[in-house]
Amino acid sequence: MLILLDTPNNKTLAFDVCSSQPLEDLAQQAGQKLYGSHILHTNTYITGRRGISASEALLQTQPWLTLCHRTLGGKGGFGSMLRSQGSKTSNKPANFDNCRDLYGRRLKTLNEAKTIVENIEAQEKERENAKERRRKKIADGLVEKPKKKYRFDDVEYTKECEEIVESTRAITRKAMKKMAADVKASASKKKQAEMMVPLFGDGLDDLDGLSSSSSSSLSSSDESDKDTKSDADDKKGKRKRKAAD
Repeated sequence: MLILLDTPNNKTLAFDVCSSQPLEDLAQQAGQKLYGSHILHTNTYITGRRGISASEALLQTQPWLTLCHRTLGGKGGFGSMLRSQGSKTSNKPANFDNCRDLYGRRLKTLNEAKTIVENIEAQEKERENAKERRRKKIADGLVEKPKKKYRFDDVEYTKECEEIVESTRAITRKAMKKMAADVKASASKKKQAEMMVPLFGDGLDDLDGLSSSSSSSLSSSDESDKDTKSDADDKKGKRKRKAAD
C-alpha cells in the first residue's frame, strides 16, 4: 500500500506500508528515515491533509498524510489575558467583504450579486409603475370633463354691440327700401313702354326720350322723399334709445 507523507521541511515522501497496520508501519519507516530510529519523535504526529483525520485519509484511493510538529504550550493564564485585551479593544472591524463563506466565496462578490439582483427587480418594478401611470393617464383623458361656464359682465361692450347691431339693421332696411324702389321704378317703366302706341314712325324715339326722362324724374323724386323719411326715422330711433339708457 503506497502512502504519501508531507514532512515538516516541505518535502513529500512515499512509503510502501502493509495494509493491515498502515499507520504503525508508516511511523516506523518515517522515524527510521527522518530521525534514525524506529519510532517518531514525541513532539510529532501524523494526520490527514486539509483538516481530515488520518483514518479518513487512508480510505481514499491515494492516501496522503502529513507529519506535523506539536507546539509546546506556555504558562497558564494566556486565555484570560486574551479575553481581557479583547474587552479593552472597542474598534471592531465593520468591513467583512474580504472574508469568505463556507463555500470559499468572498462576501464582497456575494453582496455585489445581491445588489445587481435588487437593482434589476427595482427597474422592473419601475417599468410596471410607469406602464400603470400611462394607462391611468389615457383613461383619465378619455373621460369627458364637465364644461366650464364663463360669464361676461362688460356692460360697455354689450352696449356697443347692441348699437352696432341696431345701426347694421337700419342700414340694411334702408338698402332694402332703395332696392324695392328701384324694382318698382323699373317695373313701371316697362308698363309705360308697353302701353304706349306709336303715332308717328319718326317721332317714336322722341316719345321714348320724353317718357324715360319723366319716369327718371319721378323715380328720383320718390327716392329722395324715401331717403329723407328713412333718415328721420333713424334719428328718432336713436333719440329713443338714448332716452331709454
